[in-house]
Amino acid sequence: MVDYILVGGGAFARELHDWFTPSLTEAGSRFLGYLDDGDEPMRAYGHALPQLGHIADYRPDPAHRLVMAIGSPAGKQKIVDQLGAEHFSTLIHPTAWVSRSARIGRGAIIAVFADISANAIVGDFTTVNGYSSLGHDAELGAFATLSGYVDLTGGTKVGMSSFLGSGSRVLPHVSLGERCTVGAGAVVVRSTGDDVTLYVPPARRL
Repeated sequence: MVDYILVGGGAFARELHDWFTPSLTEAGSRFLGYLDDGDEPMRAYGHALPQLGHIADYRPDPAHRLVMAIGSPAGKQKIVDQLGAEHFSTLIHPTAWVSRSARIGRGAIIAVFADISANAIVGDFTTVNGYSSLGHDAELGAFATLSGYVDLTGGTKVGMSSFLGSGSRVLPHVSLGERCTVGAGAVVVRSTGDDVTLYVPPARRL
């Protein structure tokens, strides 16, 4: 049996707990608890998973595996610098489809109904949220986060520490630089450099 510890106690941690608990239980594993620098944030939502301490105070235990439960690219990188990459596990949900030719990095989260296609590369500590997809030969850089329903089409490249909002899409063979932010619903049609923010106007009342 493997005991997993979620790193982070926010909304994404609650989602991960709910998504992965059935399959972990079936495999004889469990979430032991979570680490967060707040004071029992999950309790506010009536969640029974115990807080095991603050992130800064955690001392790695070889009997435990850590799971990255933070969506912020900068936050993920900070946590890895604190705790060390070697203590983290990759979680792939049983409903996700991952090609045999795809490469999945350390500490990645592949959530419910995600689709990772032929020869796609998912970097270390990336998050591929529910119903998101990487087309053939797409590359997702380390620490990047795809929100739900994001579509990286064939041959796209997303640089490390980038964040793509829900329902956004990158068209074939388009590249995003590092630390880019793409707003919800945006369609990226041409390549960009580093540190670029792309968005579409919000819905307006008529």
